[in-house]
Amino acid sequence: MRIGIDARKTSDFGIGTYIRGLLGGLSRCRGDEAYVVFAPEAARPLIPGAFEHVIVDAPHYSVSELVIVGGAARRAGIDLLHAPHYVVPITACPVVVTIHDLIHLHQKQRNPVAAIYARTMIGRAVRKSVRILTVSQAVRNEIVRELGCDAAKIIVTPNGVDDRFRANAANPSPSPYFLYVGNDKPHKNVERLVEGLADVRRVHPQVSLILVGGEFERYQARDGVITPGFVSDDELASLYRGALALVQPSVEEGFGLPAAEAMASGVAVITSKASALVEITGDAALHVDAMSASSIAEAMQRIVNDDVLRLDLARRGMEKSRAMTWDRCADTTRRAYLGA
Repeated sequence: MRIGIDARKTSDFGIGTYIRGLLGGLSRCRGDEAYVVFAPEAARPLIPGAFEHVIVDAPHYSVSELVIVGGAARRAGIDLLHAPHYVVPITACPVVVTIHDLIHLHQKQRNPVAAIYARTMIGRAVRKSVRILTVSQAVRNEIVRELGCDAAKIIVTPNGVDDRFRANAANPSPSPYFLYVGNDKPHKNVERLVEGLADVRRVHPQVSLILVGGEFERYQARDGVITPGFVSDDELASLYRGALALVQPSVEEGFGLPAAEAMASGVAVITSKASALVEITGDAALHVDAMSASSIAEAMQRIVNDDVLRLDLARRGMEKSRAMTWDRCADTTRRAYLGA
């Protein structure tokens, strides 16, 4: 069986992390099947050596990518194609698609065309695919409820955590900063987090907030906010381990990989009550009202004031994160391929 994977986003954040983790896991758990990876030439170092690499560099979010990727799959003699995003190419072979979340359908978009495109492509993905993979039970439930999809068609394959983020123990003496990891899209709710920090600093002026994963230019003049921009994975691992806690106050998430990475790093976690974040973190996090800066600030102050609570959350998180591996994600995904 020849299985194709559209890995054109493999160098990206977010979905790129998923693709890289999945490819690595598949390289370790594969059987007799062969894998063909469709990706640009620049992505070659990120593709396992045992996999065939077909160079494809079609523009994202375009009509042409539907034809270009589908044509590449046909020429490569693919028996099954995995689209790791909701854009399903035009192809005669069966397709497995990963739908990470429905955020584009729920949250207001700056570009109204983006919302129309997302709804069209997600609906098409649900209709055209033989299997749908998603990263949390919360998103699976949304796909069934909102898109009328048969629940039996959807398989939950939770994301994994890279081993570089795994710590042997929680840090007993963190530095006085909270950490946020992600972009500055509206649903990430960074503005309320920064407002919450201001409340915390009135009582604990030594406490700061580090924002990683974007430029965050609009926050650079805010008191106590540090914006290093984009950092390497090794730098990120160090930032996790030195933090009082990770704060992920998103209005909505499909999974919440920073929360999982922080838990593996032995760091306390604060998240919103978004369904996927509660599912991923369970009793290893404090859950706050995403719409309330004071609720976010209250949780941050609890972490600052209570070392016993902070360390207990960190230990719970480390234990919960042990099951979050890319090998497990890949094994579940592979079984979905073979059963499609």
